[in-house]
Amino acid sequence: MGNVVGGITNALFGKGGMGTMAGAVGRAKELSSGMRFNPYTVRTATGTTGYTDDGQFYSELSQPYQDLLGTTLGGAENLFGQFAGFDPSQRATEVYQEQAALLQPAFEQQAVQLQNRLFGGGRLGLRLAGESQGLGAGSGMVQPDALGLGQAQQQTLAQLAAGSRQQAFGEQAQLGQMAAQALQSGMGISGLEQSLMGMGLSAEQARAAAEMGAGQFELSPILSQAQMQEGRRSSNMGFFGSMVGAAVGGA
Repeated sequence: MGNVVGGITNALFGKGGMGTMAGAVGRAKELSSGMRFNPYTVRTATGTTGYTDDGQFYSELSQPYQDLLGTTLGGAENLFGQFAGFDPSQRATEVYQEQAALLQPAFEQQAVQLQNRLFGGGRLGLRLAGESQGLGAGSGMVQPDALGLGQAQQQTLAQLAAGSRQQAFGEQAQLGQMAAQALQSGMGISGLEQSLMGMGLSAEQARAAAEMGAGQFELSPILSQAQMQEGRRSSNMGFFGSMVGAAVGGA
């Protein structure tokens, strides 16, 4: 019964906007594939990123960046290993011994010069073992000038020991800083993969949005036309209904 009434109505007043709307629906189906998030591949100098048919995202740095990343992270690992195995006390001892060995010839020369002045001038004094003041074995008796030289040399060695410890801790801190910087650089290079993936996502989103905008622009006049046709059909049906009512009432 409904089909019969609909057929009569369509025969009298036409399909209105229904036919136009059906065409709009068909065209929208054709455009929908471009409006969806589709598989893509983006290539730049940094690397390649994409989205596959099975819904997987991927991102891969170009070979130069991969090599740089491996070198940087490998260097960071090596530096962190050195930092962990660094013994400040042992290093301070090494530095002290190296520096003290360099000073020893100068100390011996000072001692010889002082002995020549003291004994050559006949000035003997305080009985102290010369070797205890850094004057060497068999140096014999010395006087207060020799004692002062020995104390000065001992003070120099004490300062050298303190400086060696400071240098050792400084070297350890420098290793830690270098390792942290290398790791940070590696993380920065690794972050390029994330940026690359974001670039691909943004490009595909922009493309899909452009497709949707173009589709809406194309369909908008068709939908407006369908609404106008449906409006005219409704008006005609209303006018016809009024005429039929007036005729029935006059009869």
